Amino acid sequence: MSAPSPAPAVNEGVRAAIHHALGWLVCGNTVGLLLSLLLLKPEWQPGTWTYGRWVPVHLNIQLYGWTALPLVAWLFSMYDVGSSKAARWAPAAVWAWTASMALAAYGWLAGTTSGKIFLDWKNGALWGFIAALVVLWGVLAVAWYERAGQWTVLRKRVSLLGLVLLAFVPASMVMAASPHTYPPIDRTTGGPTGSSLLGSTLIVVGLMLLLPRMAGGAGKGRAGRGTWGFFLFSWAVFIITEVRGGTHFDAWEMFAMLYLLPWAWLIPRDWRGFDWPENTAVWRGAMLGWWGVLVISGLAMYAPGVLDHLKFTQGLVAHSHLAMAGFTTSFCGLLISLLTGNSLGGWKSVSAWHLAVLCMVAVLSAMGWREGTSVEWMAVPAGWREAGLTLRLLCGVVMWGASARWLYQFGKS
Repeated sequence: MSAPSPAPAVNEGVRAAIHHALGWLVCGNTVGLLLSLLLLKPEWQPGTWTYGRWVPVHLNIQLYGWTALPLVAWLFSMYDVGSSKAARWAPAAVWAWTASMALAAYGWLAGTTSGKIFLDWKNGALWGFIAALVVLWGVLAVAWYERAGQWTVLRKRVSLLGLVLLAFVPASMVMAASPHTYPPIDRTTGGPTGSSLLGSTLIVVGLMLLLPRMAGGAGKGRAGRGTWGFFLFSWAVFIITEVRGGTHFDAWEMFAMLYLLPWAWLIPRDWRGFDWPENTAVWRGAMLGWWGVLVISGLAMYAPGVLDHLKFTQGLVAHSHLAMAGFTTSFCGLLISLLTGNSLGGWKSVSAWHLAVLCMVAVLSAMGWREGTSVEWMAVPAGWREAGLTLRLLCGVVMWGASARWLYQFGKS
């Protein structure tokens, strides 16, 4: 279902967060192009800034820059920051976030990292990011104090609970980035357990359930008591299996992963109960499509025999791009379209992006399976390897072009 809706007034904080997010997307894609090129031409590595040092820059820019800042824009919108005295500080909070990212990127290139993927924050970079988080929380707190009196009792209480939970994020980041703490891992793969994957995905499920209710169109959705009860029960399964730990050869770890499968159907079903603005159609359809593929492929890849064949290969890189370039980018595109009232990009650039992602995922998946079968990847200059890496680079060029166009169009709007 779709319905036309007037474009909402976009306050400066929301606009700044989206603008910076798109800037980081282009920057992250530029680093991705460099990595693709270095795989083809390792001798072109720029001095001490080697492939291994560029990898955390690419991964963290895409997560903390492109993925996180649209969520910051959403927080500004939910807390009515633009209508409060904190409005003038919202862009400053975004700039503090960006400054901490830039400082961290320089540190990662210099080899300063915690050694934990997606949690590479260390020393000055870590405390710079913590400072940015504190500034952001302060902006939201000031807006809540001023605006909450005009909200319903339910909204006031829920937003206060949100502030309390967000207050724990800085300390949680310090603990999570510490090399002295680590969640349970699958000792046979060195990766997360099935229960860990369930827990992290349930956070995403929660965001998808909240999105239409807090930023979407009219309607109540189709998630009844059964859906919400299943959501809470899934969290209980996560806690129990995470405490127990195990490997993908253990039945309870596969059992935990199976709890993700119903969400490939439950989320689209719930969203059909809302009247969505017309400008969201392209991103909404793409997000739901990638979501289904992500859940089903993730479950299949975790199975014994499959994960053992694909681990440490381009196959896992393919799944990462499926998650980030496919699903997460679609979620961010949908969120930005809802917050601004204008679709992020046109049909041509959005279609080009998704076709390039689909091609890249297919190529990397095939390469990963081939890697797991033979040692040619490292032993000889195999033609299939060079062809696959070339296709990956070309897909990256298309994705970079699409993201650059989105940044340019948003800057002009």
